[in-house]
Amino acid sequence: NAGGIGTLVLPRKVPMKLEPKVYFANERTFLAWLHLVLILAAASLTIITYSTSEDIGSQLYGIVLLPVSVAYTFYALWQYRRRSLMIKHREPGPFIDVVGPTTLTVILMASITAQFFLKLHSIMYD
Repeated sequence: NAGGIGTLVLPRKVPMKLEPKVYFANERTFLAWLHLVLILAAASLTIITYSTSEDIGSQLYGIVLLPVSVAYTFYALWQYRRRSLMIKHREPGPFIDVVGPTTLTVILMASITAQFFLKLHSIMYD
């Protein structure tokens, strides 16, 4: 596909040299995503653990946040696998993904906003 109609990627004339730092950069990015997943999952489980059993609204914070962290996990794994296959097959790229992080950020913001309004509703009507 490189150099085909409608693409700006030019075909390579010389073989691409593949250095180990390329694989390590991919793994480092994957570990950075997993670090974020760990923070989200820990926050979710902490909220669920320390909320009172009578107050379902407090537990709902953690319950809503846990699927968001699972979505981040699957996205990180998918990106790592996609990029490692691109490196293995020496594809020219692009390695960047704009849609995935934007979508995950919107989902996280929506869950936090929903949690805020649920708490506001419970404070106003209790």
